[in-house]
Amino acid sequence: MFFSQTVPSVRHAALALALIHRNYLDRASGDRVHQPQSWKDWPLGKAPLLHYNRAIQLLLRQQSGDSTETTAITLLVCYLFTCFDHLTGNYVQAITHLRGGVELSRNIDKAILNDNSTYGDAQPSGLRTLICQVTRQIRRLDMQAVTFLVDWTPTDLQDTLISQLLPPSDSAFRSLDQAADHLQLLIARVTRLLNTEQQLSPGGEMPPLPSSFKDIVLGQLEAWSGLFDSMLQRGLSTEANPDTYRLVSLLRLQHTTLWALLSSHGPGREMDYDKSLPQFQRCVALASDVAAAHEQYSGPFKPTFTPETGILPVLYMIGVKCRHPVVRRDVLRILRRQPIREAAWDSISAARVVERVTEIEEAGSGEGGIAQSMEQIAVWQRIEAMSWVEVVSGQFVARLDITYTFCTREGLHTESLML
Repeated sequence: MFFSQTVPSVRHAALALALIHRNYLDRASGDRVHQPQSWKDWPLGKAPLLHYNRAIQLLLRQQSGDSTETTAITLLVCYLFTCFDHLTGNYVQAITHLRGGVELSRNIDKAILNDNSTYGDAQPSGLRTLICQVTRQIRRLDMQAVTFLVDWTPTDLQDTLISQLLPPSDSAFRSLDQAADHLQLLIARVTRLLNTEQQLSPGGEMPPLPSSFKDIVLGQLEAWSGLFDSMLQRGLSTEANPDTYRLVSLLRLQHTTLWALLSSHGPGREMDYDKSLPQFQRCVALASDVAAAHEQYSGPFKPTFTPETGILPVLYMIGVKCRHPVVRRDVLRILRRQPIREAAWDSISAARVVERVTEIEEAGSGEGGIAQSMEQIAVWQRIEAMSWVEVVSGQFVARLDITYTFCTREGLHTESLML
């Protein structure tokens, strides 16, 4: 808030984001809640884009003077621009801003961050505080981008050795933020493994991962769970603070989903996911709790937006990998209950893809083409790899172009799904 009031480039970036967010809330609450919007033709005038462009102009003109202040301002504007372009569906530009912020954060003098590089009691003030906070947030967005960009390799994933992912096994996490940061690293590693194995990278082949990777990461997931439980047992109250309860549920949801996906990843390919049904059922229950907290916070059926990923990639993965008919329909119910946008993830688009995967895999299974059990869906009926692109026409996303492959069968299949 201080920088929004005192620095023109930050003020214009914040105004652009505020206006586009209000427009999103108003339009998503209207008759076309199921249609993500494109900013290009919105009739509210050009105010959001004017503020956006003005912020760029001011940022380019700013004097180099105090390098620390310049770094803080540039990082903050990068973050606001990333939020703006994710919210408007301009994902290419959002990633451009994210890359710029990540690169800038890597070049920050380590002395600026040393006092706050751990989760201790040190509380630096002024510009250093802002740099620490925004740098950490940008790096979290960098880590999370792997969930929607299959050829993305987060900077921290390259720089962090596997042995450094977790603190000593005889300790506990000191805060939920620390637990979340360590889990983000594990989420990125597991997602990258799944993307690599399915050869979905459009940017070329990624280097092969070691054969022991699965066992190592499963061990780290187990260690994370122990550290997390120890932290909670040491007196963190979740009942008195609804926000704390929501974050605890989200972290348990993400951890349980990771464990289910990775432990099921083996020679049986898509059939192996059936073994993780109890974990998937637990995940859906946790996701329902988190979605209810979303709804309680924003109001019934009101749209929400966050630049971070939360429940959407988890629900999508459960929807396409768990073939239990009840679990799948519970996933669809949660996705369609409330319009949610998390970075490049949109709940309605994710629901449409899960719905189509279900239709394809259950075709010819049981009475009326609806499967009654997982066993009715043979391995050759199961979709192994799926990707999609939103196609914008005028003011709205008109359709989703999907590409997928079947397990044990060769060839790519493409379709267009209307929203």
